[in-house]
Amino acid sequence: MADRVNINPPQLPVGRMVMGSLYKGSTTDAEGKPLVIKNGPNAGQSRTNFFFALAIPKGAEQHWAETSWGAIIWAVGHKAFPQAAQSPSFAWKIENGDSAVPNKRGRKPCDNEGWKGHWILKFSGGFAPKVYRPDASGMVQVMEVDYVKPGYFIEVAGTVDGNGSQSQPGIYLNHSMICLRGYGPEIVFGPDVNEAGFGQSALPAGASMTPAASTVPMPVPVPSATVAAAPPPPIPVQPNPQFLQVPANPSSPAAIPAIPPSPAVAAAPPTPPPPAPASPSSGPQMTAKAAGASYQAFISAGWTQANLIAEGYMTMG
Repeated sequence: MADRVNINPPQLPVGRMVMGSLYKGSTTDAEGKPLVIKNGPNAGQSRTNFFFALAIPKGAEQHWAETSWGAIIWAVGHKAFPQAAQSPSFAWKIENGDSAVPNKRGRKPCDNEGWKGHWILKFSGGFAPKVYRPDASGMVQVMEVDYVKPGYFIEVAGTVDGNGSQSQPGIYLNHSMICLRGYGPEIVFGPDVNEAGFGQSALPAGASMTPAASTVPMPVPVPSATVAAAPPPPIPVQPNPQFLQVPANPSSPAAIPAIPPSPAVAAAPPTPPPPAPASPSSGPQMTAKAAGASYQAFISAGWTQANLIAEGYMTMG
C-alpha cells in the first residue's frame, strides 16, 4: 500500500517473543473461523497467518506513542484513518502488558508470562519470516525449524500500514525478518497444571495410595556399559587317570590293603606286567566303576586281575 512504512531496528529495540510461532502458520482465527483475505482483488480467499507477539520493555513514557518506534506507528494510523484513529476501538495491534482488563476469553494481559512491564506488539504476515543470527562475517540465515522459540529475545524488521477496512479500521504490523539476539526461559503455552485442581478431591472407597503387591512389576535388570562383563565359566579339566585315587577294597574302606600273594605265587619269580592290549576290544578293560583309574594304578596298589574282576572294576575283552 502507498502508506506502508518500514519499522526496523534500532528504532524498534530488542524484545522478547511472548506469543505465537515463527514457523507454524494458522488458517483459523481465535474463534476457530477460517481466515480469509478481507480486502482487494483476492478478498474472500483463504489465507495463512504467521503471528507472534513482541514484548518491549517500558521506559519512563506514559504511552507507547511517546517512544521512537511508537511515533512511527502512531503517524501511520492517523494518516490512514484521520477520524477513526481517535476511537478507543481502533486496532493499533499494541497492548499494555500491565493491563488488568480481561479480554473476550477472560484473560488479563498482566497474567500472561513476560507481559508485565512491557508494551506488546502483535506482528503477523502471510509468510513465515526469515530468521537470522549474527556472525563474525555478518548475518547468517538459519533454516532450522524452531531455532527461535517463545521466550527468546529477538529483533524485528517489518512494516506498518493501514488495514484499509472501514468497518474495523486499524493498522497492520507485518514482519519480514527476525534476528535472534539472546536466549531466555522458554514459554510453553497451554493450560496450567497448577490451576487444574488435581489432588484436592477425596479418594473413593477401595482406592489405595500404593499399588497392590500383585500389580507391582518385578524390576528388570538393565545392562550398564560401565559394568564389566562377567568372566566366562571355567573350563572343566578332565582328571589325569594316572593321578586318580584308586578306590579302596570294600573289605577295608580305611585304606587299600596290599593283598599278599599266595605261597605258590610267592615262590615264583615276579612276572612282568602283561603287555598292553593290542586294541580296546582285547585284554583287560576297566569299567566305569574304576572312575578313570588305569589298570596299572590298581596293580601298583596290590590289586590282582581276579580282585578287579570280582569287584567289578575290570572285565576281560
